[in-house]
Parts: sequence; structure tokens; C-alpha cells
Amino acid sequence: MASRPWELVALPEELLLAVLDYIDADDLSTFRALNGTNRRLRRLTTDRLYRNYPGFHPEQFLRTIVLSPPTERPELANDVREVSWHQSHWTKPSRRRGLALGDRHLVANRLRSSGCILNTTDLSMDLPGRFIGFSSEYEAHWWYLEFFLFFTPRVEKLLVWDVWQWDDHSYWFESLSANPAHFAHLSSITLYGPLRLENIVPLLTLPSIRDLGLTQVINMRREPGRNFAWTEGRDDYISGRLAAGCSVEVLSMRESDIFFPQAMTILENLNKIKSLTYEHIPNELTSDSGQLGGFLNINELQRFPESSLSHLRIRSETFLADGEVSSLWSPRVHLPEKHPFRNLRTLDIGPCNVASFTNTSFIFSGDKDKDPRELVDQFPATLETLQIKWAYGHDVETRFRLFLTFLRSIAEAIASSSSSLKRIAIVEWPALAGWVPLQDEVTSLKKTYDGLGIEFDVVYDEVDGQEPLETRGDVEPGWLWVDRTESFDRHAAIPERY
Repeated sequence: MASRPWELVALPEELLLAVLDYIDADDLSTFRALNGTNRRLRRLTTDRLYRNYPGFHPEQFLRTIVLSPPTERPELANDVREVSWHQSHWTKPSRRRGLALGDRHLVANRLRSSGCILNTTDLSMDLPGRFIGFSSEYEAHWWYLEFFLFFTPRVEKLLVWDVWQWDDHSYWFESLSANPAHFAHLSSITLYGPLRLENIVPLLTLPSIRDLGLTQVINMRREPGRNFAWTEGRDDYISGRLAAGCSVEVLSMRESDIFFPQAMTILENLNKIKSLTYEHIPNELTSDSGQLGGFLNINELQRFPESSLSHLRIRSETFLADGEVSSLWSPRVHLPEKHPFRNLRTLDIGPCNVASFTNTSFIFSGDKDKDPRELVDQFPATLETLQIKWAYGHDVETRFRLFLTFLRSIAEAIASSSSSLKRIAIVEWPALAGWVPLQDEVTSLKKTYDGLGIEFDVVYDEVDGQEPLETRGDVEPGWLWVDRTESFDRHAAIPERY
């Protein structure tokens, strides 16, 4: 029967594709329904259906992309652009849905005959062998993901949850790093820890990687009776693997607790880094050997290749102590051309108070000889944007007035300098803490900066994810109970100290 003019299948192909673009890429149920409608929609939706692998039932997925008829298999495997990996899906029911032994041999042999470089002499690294023998109830480590990725040669983005279940005393992704041509499209990787920075050294050797996101990078203590893979020859291994540098341009380490003097032996090899985000949160798993508490040693960031970094974002759980911001660029060699961040364009740092920028606050101490021009002259000549998260806490108005006075003194110093600053902003003002106080002083300061051709602004943080308040009707009959959530406390910035 002929299609009616208003039916979806009767639309021109260009219009059909436009309609498909409006469907959420993660709405697999809709794409699956359309894919089974007719041949035309199957052809138009198959690539979208397989573009984002959501992380569940990997054995069934391997069966589809590896053991399907030859006319379909290459197309399906090449359609995969994004892989999400959930280690926690390895439950007993999912294991019972695993491939039969005969199929496991077929899939493993496909990899063996692919021409990829595989380490089959070390049983722990023999990916095909481990896949065939994969039956242990608790065996769920990094190797399975590596094996899986060899069958998605055009994958561009990888997100991995639950890596805390992996063996964090060893290097990960060594098989991937041995086959850079096979993963030439893989440009973005995000790992949700806890993990150690040493774990991902092999990843840093992949020339395709541009964006690396890590959560809960921790200088963790060693488990009793265990040895690290890097116990001996750590620095030689790192310098050897990264002798040619690293292609990573954007690195973020969130909710992390690292010891910079040790971490920089790895990070200083990122010779193409353009953007760095580090969010420091103390972690109880941190080793206490030689590591001081709190957020210290950020001046070690000077060891980054001096010509590459253009965006630096630093956050700490507590406000940055006296002079810590200035320590970022207090030059070890007092020559202008040796400025440690000579191409830095954006600095986003906090929480800060006046003392974070000066070793001795001339405002708090009354020392008028402390010229803010000295601080402005320390800024990189290329710095265009300075974003500061203010240390919101007790006695808000008094402390904020001091901070505004400090910013006004900075404006006066900029007026008589060759600074390139174009924007200064107080960012992440608590969204539920009410309006920024001292509106007249803020408006006056904005006009001062406008006169210098510099934008000044106060930016509120965004409330996303969990709602600040939740309602419950099951606490007491006839009453609606309203509870504060963690989101409320975070965005209202109820002070605990400062």
C-alpha cells in the first residue's frame, strides 16, 4: 500500500535526517524502534543506533559487531564513535548472558589475526587468552575494556566509570599504547577514579589524545603486601615512554589530591598542554609519606613547558593561603623572558582572599608600602582574563569590602602598567546566598574598570544536578516535609570556617 503523504516514511531523505537530528543521541529506545520499522529507516538510523555504546552487555555487543554477517560487520564496528564503560555491570546475571566458548574463540581469533601488536608472552597481558578464559566471578579489570576497544577502531570518545575496581598498582592501557595507528581517532578520554597518575602513563603516549579528564587522582598509599609496577625505575620508565612529549592539550583533574613535586615528573612532559584544571579536595586514601596536608606546592606548576599553557583553573576546598597565587609565577630565574607562564591568557583561581595574592596583605596590615603594582607586574604579559572565586564565609560584608578595596588598588596599578587584562570577574558566587552585598561599591568598581577598558563582573554559580530542596509526603500524615539537600548547602555556601 502506498505511503500517505503525512507518514514519516514518505518524507524526503533530507527532511528525515533533519528530524532524526532532533532526537537525543542517548535515546536508544527511539532509534531502536525506528530501526525496525522498514529498510529505509534502518539504513538511516543504524549509524545513530551504534554511535554511542552505553556500557551494558558488552559480550552481546561484541557478538553483534564481530560475529554478524560479513556484509554488516565492518559497518557496525565503524559506526561506534563513543564508548561508555560501567565496570559495575558485571553481575551474575550478566555473566550468564556471556558468549559461549566457541564464540569466545572466534572473537579472540579475530583480534589475533588483526595485525595488532599484542603481548601474548605475559599471561596477564594476553588479551585474547584472557577473553577466552574469562569465567571468574570477580575478574573485571582493565584488560577487558582494552580487548573491547580493539573492535571499535573509529572510537573518538571514551568514558570509564568505576576504575576504583581496577588494579591501581599497575599501568593501564599498555596494549592501546602499543597500537597508536589502530586508535588514531581516539581523542577524548575521561576516567572516574580514584586512580593514581602513574596508572595512565601509557595513555599519554597515544598521539591522538587531545582531551584527558580525570576524577579523583590521588597519591594513594600502597596496600600491605603489594608492590607498585613502578616501585623500581619509575622515573626512567616515565622519561622513556614520554621522551617524545605528549599530545594532550586539555587536562582536568577534579576532586583530586596529588603531591605536585612527585606528580610533575609526569606532568612536565605534557609539552603541548594548553588548558589545565586542578580541583583539590583532601582524600583519606592519600599517602602521608612526605606529603604535607592542605593545598601546597602549586608553584611546582612552573615546571610545565613554559610556552604552551594558556588556560589555568585551580580550585581548593579551603581558601588559598598567603601568597599562594603569587607563588605560581614567582620566577626562579629573574628574567622577564623566563616567566613560567609567558603565554597564559586565562587564570581562574580560588577560593581567594586578599592574602592569597600577597605574602603580607597591605590592606589587612595597614602597610601602605606594599605597592599592588608589584603584583600586577608579576602577571604574565599575555594575561587577558582573571577570574577569582572569592572565599565566601563569616562576616561577609566586612571581608568583601576589603576584597573590593584590593581590586580597586589593582585597577589603579593597571592604569599605570602595560597589562593586557581585558576582563576581571568574581566567579561562582553562591547562587542561593542572596544578592552580592555592597551593590554601590560593586557598581563604582565596575565603572572604574570600564574607564580602563576592562570588563568587571560578578558571576553566580549554576545550580545543576540535584535540586536544592526536596519534598516528602511520607514523614507525617497531612504534612508536606521540605528537606535541604547537599546541593542547598553547597550553593548557599553556609560557612564552616575561614
